[in-house]
Amino acid sequence: DPPALAVISMDGGRYQRRDHFRSDPTQEVEGKHWRETKVGCLLSMQSEVHASDPSPQFPTWLATAAVVAELAKIAEKTTVSASRSPAQEAISPRGDERLYEPPKLVSREVVASSHEAERFGWELEARAWQLGFPAAPRQAFVADGLPVNWSIAARHFPRATPILDLMHGLSYAWSAAAAVDGGGSYRQWAEWIWNGEVTRAIAALEAHQQRLGMPPEDAQTSDPRWRIDRALTYCRNNQSRMNYPEYRRQGLPITSSHIESTIKQINRRVKGSEKFWCREPGDAVLQLRADSLSDSGPLDSFWRRWQAQQTGVNCYHAAA
Repeated sequence: DPPALAVISMDGGRYQRRDHFRSDPTQEVEGKHWRETKVGCLLSMQSEVHASDPSPQFPTWLATAAVVAELAKIAEKTTVSASRSPAQEAISPRGDERLYEPPKLVSREVVASSHEAERFGWELEARAWQLGFPAAPRQAFVADGLPVNWSIAARHFPRATPILDLMHGLSYAWSAAAAVDGGGSYRQWAEWIWNGEVTRAIAALEAHQQRLGMPPEDAQTSDPRWRIDRALTYCRNNQSRMNYPEYRRQGLPITSSHIESTIKQINRRVKGSEKFWCREPGDAVLQLRADSLSDSGPLDSFWRRWQAQQTGVNCYHAAA
């Protein structure tokens, strides 16, 4: 049976590859050692559909700039300390605050490879068909703002509701606010994003851009002009995928937390300063790691089939 809620999510990891092992040492090798892995999660989930947004009130814990910076992994290059941000006033929910209840995970299937985006899209779609995802009454595709994610979503999962990961959207708002006024604007911008009023956040960013000007080509990441332009471009490109009140009403996920944790589990096996792979064995290990993380246990069924086919007789080739 198809799941009540089918969620597709994808992201990229990193690993080191040396395709020139055992090749001519005098031959030049193009490209760098660090390559991208592509990982997809196919999540069967359960949730309720509501008549209206079940959590219209902006969560107080999301008002803490330090929390957003930590989750979004953008704190390392910021010049404004999150501990000094005016947005950091409370981290516990108020008594009258209704916390958002995300969909419950029923099962997870994982797909991973180093193939190019087009091929990986077909691999992800094929596995989704095996799981009955196209027949699910509700479908969602959740990812960050990387354009390749949304080209795969449009081509291979056109019936799924496209959703930009909320934490990525908030992190861009935090970075811009920290640069222009020490974070004082962050809470207001974050509330607009939470409430789906992205046009208001875009208007505020445009006002700051008009005041400060466009960033030069050699602008540093600490330059307020660079941060504002980066946040503005991100919100404009993803505005159609940031209707979070409607997603909460439909019981859809609004973060990509499952794929983010899966990437870390994949990276534990293949990523490391001392780990190098050739393409074919690297892809094999990626697939094995993905199978080991899938709740359907494809490795268990494989070993059962393999053992059932054993006859106990060793086959030897005749000597020449």
